[in-house]
Amino acid sequence: MLNVSIVGLGQIGGSLGLALKRKTLKDSYYVTGIARSKETLKTVLKIGAADEVSLSLESAKNSDIVVICTPVDTIASIYKNLVKIVKNNTVITDSGSVKYSIEREINNINGKVAFIGSHPMTGRAKNGLCSAEADMFKNTKVIITQRYGKSEKIVSKIWKDAGAEIVKMSAKSHDDLVAFTSHLPHVIAFSLNKAYKKVKKKNPYINDLIAGSFKSITKVSVSSADMWAPIFALNSKNINKYLDEFIKELNVFKRNLNDKKKIKKEILKIQKD
Repeated sequence: MLNVSIVGLGQIGGSLGLALKRKTLKDSYYVTGIARSKETLKTVLKIGAADEVSLSLESAKNSDIVVICTPVDTIASIYKNLVKIVKNNTVITDSGSVKYSIEREINNINGKVAFIGSHPMTGRAKNGLCSAEADMFKNTKVIITQRYGKSEKIVSKIWKDAGAEIVKMSAKSHDDLVAFTSHLPHVIAFSLNKAYKKVKKKNPYINDLIAGSFKSITKVSVSSADMWAPIFALNSKNINKYLDEFIKELNVFKRNLNDKKKIKKEILKIQKD
């Protein structure tokens, strides 16, 4: 039985706990949930996402693996505190949406405990533990960005047991690609929702004209600011690159909007490619 500690029990941490405590895995993992809120810990026990809970990182001292599921700007500092507590053969991983800057900071910490960066490519628009699901990782991919033999295998195992498929790549490649597939869409959603609220102040009837397309594109604009602000800051270089590309494409549409033939040609080209 693997002793797993999950630090941070929001949507991802809570879902991982639920996944590892499924009946089919009940004898494979002993899960300790660590969070800052007593209410969160009560809920974790109530929904069965952990065997025991704690407000202190000290509870991770006997862990085989620790999974940090907190905002990306806190991961390195939590690692720094954990290496003073856990065994030298403990493996520490995370679920952060940014990898390179975190791993660079952790590599500068004088810690003997292995850190294997990981990122589950999943999530829901709602925030927090209330949106946790045991099947959150089923048929999804988890990116692993640092590979150290046995340490990597234990990280891969828990994500596979949670239902995910493992994909390995460098931290730099991850941050570049995820800037386009995840971070840029969130920038667009936040910005479009902001523009909508400005229009709504002038004409509240706009709500009568909202249908599926607007709801779909702005769905993630309710995502946690505490989570997304540091993601944008830590991956700003890559996001800016793709934001510039996106603005260029918007300008193509803007220039051609009054020319039906050009717009049709552009749309067909996009659909063909």
